[in-house]
Amino acid sequence: MYTRYFGLDEKPFTLTPNPRFIFLSKQHREAFAHLLYGINSHYGFIELVGEVGTGKTTVLRTLLGQLQDGNYRIALIFNPCMNSVELLLNICQEFGIETNGLGINDLLSGLNRFLLEENGKGRTVVLVIDEAQNLQPDVLEQIRLISNLETENDKLIQIILAGQPELERLLQRHNLRQLNQRIAVRFRLGVMDGNETGAYIRHRLDVAGARGGVSFSRLAVRLIHLYSRGAPRMINIICDRALLTAYADGRRTISPVVVLRAINELSGVSRCGFTLAGLASALVVFCLFGLIVGQWLPEVFSSPEPRPTEVVSLPLPPRPSRPGAEALSPGAHSLSVAKAIPFSQEETEPVRRLRVALLNLGLNDTHIGAFNGLMAKWQARPIRIFKGTMSVPATFSELAAKRDLRCTVFQGSLEDALRFDLPFLVCTTVVDRRGRFCIAVTSAKGRLLTVSPALLKGGEVDKNDLAPVASGTFYLLWRDSARIPSHLVPGERRKELHTLQRMLKQAGCYRQAIDGVYSKATISAVRRFQRSQGIPTNDSGGELTLALLSRLDAAQMAPSLGRN
Repeated sequence: MYTRYFGLDEKPFTLTPNPRFIFLSKQHREAFAHLLYGINSHYGFIELVGEVGTGKTTVLRTLLGQLQDGNYRIALIFNPCMNSVELLLNICQEFGIETNGLGINDLLSGLNRFLLEENGKGRTVVLVIDEAQNLQPDVLEQIRLISNLETENDKLIQIILAGQPELERLLQRHNLRQLNQRIAVRFRLGVMDGNETGAYIRHRLDVAGARGGVSFSRLAVRLIHLYSRGAPRMINIICDRALLTAYADGRRTISPVVVLRAINELSGVSRCGFTLAGLASALVVFCLFGLIVGQWLPEVFSSPEPRPTEVVSLPLPPRPSRPGAEALSPGAHSLSVAKAIPFSQEETEPVRRLRVALLNLGLNDTHIGAFNGLMAKWQARPIRIFKGTMSVPATFSELAAKRDLRCTVFQGSLEDALRFDLPFLVCTTVVDRRGRFCIAVTSAKGRLLTVSPALLKGGEVDKNDLAPVASGTFYLLWRDSARIPSHLVPGERRKELHTLQRMLKQAGCYRQAIDGVYSKATISAVRRFQRSQGIPTNDSGGELTLALLSRLDAAQMAPSLGRN
């Protein structure tokens, strides 16, 4: 219903588990690592426990995707409400085992032959039972007997029991103590924190094809986290209803008020005992606290690697207060603009001229000039005719993608952006009624920066004059010729990782064999590279990391700020 209005390719917050939308928080990655460790160590029994909606199925699907090669045979039982015979028959069917009868002995005999054959071929057999809290005690005892199928040296089958916390209480029964004692690896899956909630929302919007047509404000995300307690399923439910509410109101920003209305529509009285009025009061307390201490609470959307098409909410300077100041035409004389726009008394004359030049040129012409300047640097085709509004980052990223270029956001100072030595966009503090002005920096020589469009004579600006109008948000332009995923999972194996390891080795951060595995050594190398570049460290890589590594990709000659 609302997808076309927000410019989405599909609904981003569906409840059905779609592998394309998988987002692994720190908790999910730890759970995945525990499961993989238990399987590869052949411990026999592994337990995964988590509350409703915390993402157990996400972890299991990620695991099953990781084990899809010739070294594993996998069976997934997702409806364990059955007796012992039915369970054994279901397991045999999942493994493709032909049995001669339907008795327990016949089924166990067929399963044992299968396990011995697979063990002889060097394969690991994995049985995953989801919703295991619904298993009856006698069925759990049968599962324990299955685990008795072993050789002198090894367990023939690895069994994962995944379920809600009731599974823990079930296994603590006295008559199940033998099974409980055999569980060597256990992990209790927790919920996401506030930062991860914001990253999760942004991730699902990006996968759904968001191009800047919708955004969630910081306080809106905090309210979603407060109500959902960081459980992915509840986040999906609230966000889906919030999008529907915003669509009905003709809004494109999901504000706290929209979230409060969505929560109220979903439940009337929210969880944790909050009424709608109570949640509104909580919001007021948050705001008052922020005013008292002189700053807002930390950014929810601050993550190591923000996505390229996200909408960054930054405080805008006050709009012109003089009547008619916003109605200036792009061709107005600079003197009249200077009189209409209130400048700071401490602002230098070069900075003032830069602001005036932007306002005189107009938002669309500025952004088209910035785009074409960057395309010239990358030897890509420019824009010749453009109808509509050239928004940043939405339209800008979309047009860059058509030229096989990516646009990755970075938060920091102008000096930091220059240090990366890639052509980039500067989001300025100059705004008109249509939005914020952005310009491109295409080369640097000492303090002089070449910018597009050429706002001043010669097209060069002193970096000390540009820094005061830089908002702190920059977009690096780079080419992803290696097609390395921006989110990597420990233990993952793929051909693209050969290129990643080669670039890390060229950067002096990786000294192991090039094997295409996202191993501990590769992860350590990624973190060393991130530290060397002064960017936030994380184990999953991220777009900013890949953007900076792309300069070392032998398959392309990335332009730097010092050369074409």
